[in-house]
Amino acid sequence: MPDPIDRVIAALPSVFFRAALEQTDAAFMKAARLTDQNIAEPERANTLGQLRHACAEEGFRAAAQEAGFSPMAPHTEPAGGRFSLLGHQGVYLIRSNIQSHCGTPRPTRFRKLWAAVNAWLDPLQLDFLVEVEDPPTDRLCAMLVVTANGKRGDPSIPAFVGLGIPSADLSSWKFLEPLTTVLGMYHDLDTRNREPSDALIEIKDRAVPKLKKRDGNEDK
Repeated sequence: MPDPIDRVIAALPSVFFRAALEQTDAAFMKAARLTDQNIAEPERANTLGQLRHACAEEGFRAAAQEAGFSPMAPHTEPAGGRFSLLGHQGVYLIRSNIQSHCGTPRPTRFRKLWAAVNAWLDPLQLDFLVEVEDPPTDRLCAMLVVTANGKRGDPSIPAFVGLGIPSADLSSWKFLEPLTTVLGMYHDLDTRNREPSDALIEIKDRAVPKLKKRDGNEDK
């Protein structure tokens, strides 16, 4: 079985995840600023969450465009909202809901639809006497996981921004790491793939300094 994180790294360049990290930080700052400037209590808390979602969705698409992709924002069926989607080489990336922990994402209809393509990560053998066809492995659903701080945390800074690969039923994470860790995987891959001739060659200075002899007529 192919490693799902390897599929993501092969399909999406590191520049996208760098941009996603920056755009998410900017989205939280923008949402907090707009809420403080325009919304009074008691509506402020609910509005902040809605603005975070809107700004983070916008930032997700901006990061995709910065990496050279054309993200989509399809309508749900039945109609109930629009969610950003990035698809490339069989990898489909969506955003998880912003939450105060790193538990499993809220099982909306949109997320359940896309997570279902990960059935190949948990193939079932219901009967050892009956051959069961394995689920197709041509598609993979991953999620940009963004977590907000609690009431005592800074609302303008996300608590966690990472990459998650959910199980098909959204009951668990097959992979969940911060984007900083994911970006490190790209660096490790570049290092492994570097040809020996590409490696930096350190040339040590082997010159031995020589002291100039004093002239015998100089003052001592």
